[in-house]
Amino acid sequence: MQICVRAVTGLNRRGCVQINACIQRTFTSEDLWTNYEQAKSWLRCKKLPPDIETKAAFCNDQIDLSEVEIYGFDYDYTLASYKKGVEYLIHDIAKEHLVKKYGYPVGVGKVVYDPNFAIRGLHYDVEKGLFLKVDSFHQIQLGTVYRGREKLSDKDVLKLYKRRHLPVNYLESSFLTPKPMNVKMVQLVDIFSKPEMSLMAAVMDYFHTCEIEYQPESLYYDISKCIGLAHATFHAEIRSNPNLYLHKDPELAPYLKGLMESKKKIFLITNSPFETVDVGMKYMVGEDWRDLFDVIVVQAGKPHFFTNNAQPFRELDLTRNVFLWDKVHELAKGRIYAGGTLNHFQLLTGWKGGKVMYFGDHPYADLADVTLHHGWKTAAVIRELEKEIAMMNTEEFKWGVNWQQVLKSLIEDHQDVQEPEAKEVIEAWKIEVDAVSMSLRNMFNPHFGSMFRSHSNPTYFSRKLFRFSDIYTSRVTNLGQYSLNHTFYPSLGYLPHDFPYPDS
Repeated sequence: MQICVRAVTGLNRRGCVQINACIQRTFTSEDLWTNYEQAKSWLRCKKLPPDIETKAAFCNDQIDLSEVEIYGFDYDYTLASYKKGVEYLIHDIAKEHLVKKYGYPVGVGKVVYDPNFAIRGLHYDVEKGLFLKVDSFHQIQLGTVYRGREKLSDKDVLKLYKRRHLPVNYLESSFLTPKPMNVKMVQLVDIFSKPEMSLMAAVMDYFHTCEIEYQPESLYYDISKCIGLAHATFHAEIRSNPNLYLHKDPELAPYLKGLMESKKKIFLITNSPFETVDVGMKYMVGEDWRDLFDVIVVQAGKPHFFTNNAQPFRELDLTRNVFLWDKVHELAKGRIYAGGTLNHFQLLTGWKGGKVMYFGDHPYADLADVTLHHGWKTAAVIRELEKEIAMMNTEEFKWGVNWQQVLKSLIEDHQDVQEPEAKEVIEAWKIEVDAVSMSLRNMFNPHFGSMFRSHSNPTYFSRKLFRFSDIYTSRVTNLGQYSLNHTFYPSLGYLPHDFPYPDS
C-alpha cells in the first residue's frame, strides 16, 4: 500500500498547520512522527505574533464615535479604580459580620483572604456548594470544579451533574426578573465577588476540617448578606483614606475635560452615595470635578434603575445633606440627584439611542438593559484585561498557543489512521494537547485559568461581555488615545462554512 507523507507549508486562516494535499491517507507511526518533528521545526523558525496593545479598546460591533454625543459613566471600578487592598477590606469586614451577627464559629474570623483563588465570572452552585467555570456553550470546564479549595475529579463532577452541559435555566435564573424562588446557580460577576468567593471557600474548608455540618444554601446567603453589610464600612474607609484604596490615573481628568471641550455631554449614574463619589473624584480629578458633568445621579439602585423599577428622582440638598421631597422636573447641571429610572432620565434629558455611550464594569447590571432595550452604545471596563494581555504577550504563552494549534491540526489531519501503532501516536498527541492546554490555563490562574477563555471556547462571562458591550477595554482613559471621530471595526468572524481565504 502506498505511503504518503505530507509536508508542512504554513498555517491556514484558522491558525492550523497547512499540509500539502495528497490522495492517499495511509500513514505509519514513523510517518506521523516525521510530520510531528517537521511541524515543530517549522514552527520554531516562524516569528512569534506581535504583542497585543495592553491599553487598546477592542470592539464587538462597529462603532463610529462621531455619532456619540453623550458619554455616561458608572463610578465604582469604572471611573474609580481600586487597589488590591479593597478586596482584603471587604473580605475581612464580611467575615467579622459572619461571627458577630450570624453566630459562626470564632475560628471563621481567622481565615485569611486568598486573592489568587477565584476569578470573576465563575458560577456558584447554591444547592451543591460548588464553584465551577462554564463556557459559552453552557458546558462545565472539567478540572475547574471546586468545593471550597478542594478540586473535584472529573468522575465526581459527571456523577453530580450527569453531563457537562448545564440547562439554560440553571445559568440564567439569578438574572431573571422576577427571580424564581429556587435559584440553583449564581454567577459571580462584579469585582466584589472575588472576596465573596474566597470567604465562601475558606469557610467551607474550615467546616470540613472541623467536621461541622452545614447547608450550602445557608452559607451562600449568609456570606452574600455579610458582603452587602461590608459595603457601608467600605464607603466610610474610602472616604477616610482615598489614597490607600484608589489608584490615581493622571489621564482621567484630561480625558473628561477633552470630552467637555469637544461639546460632548457627560453624565454619571452610580449606586454609590454622593459622599463617597465626591471624595474619590476630588482625589482622582480635582476639587472642580462636578463642573465636568452635566448630570450626576447617585444611589441609583442599578440594575433596577435601568429596568424602570426604582424610586423617583430626588434632589440632594448638599447644605443640609437631605433629600428634597419635591418632584424633579429637570436634571440640571451642578445639582445632585438620587434614585430615578432610565425612562424618566431619558424623558428629562432627551438623551436616547445610539448617540449615548455608557461605560460600566458589570456586563449585566450596567450594560445589558441599556443596549438590549434602549439602543445605547456600551463600553465595558474590565481591569483584569491588562493582566491577561500581559501574560498573552509572553513568549512562553505565544509559543504554547501556536504549538497547541499545530498539534490539533496534526491530529485532525491524521485521525483516520488504521494501523494500531499509528493510532497510539494520535493518542500521544492528544495527551500532549491536554498538557499544553493545562499549562496555558495555569499561566492565568492555577484553579480556573483565564476569565475570558476555557480550553477551546470563550467563557460564559465572555459570551455575555461580547453580547452586551460594543467595545471593551481595561480602563476608561484608554479611549483618550482615539479620536472622537474614530470608527472601531470588529475583526471578521470566520464561519465554519466560509470559503478559504488566502494566507496573510
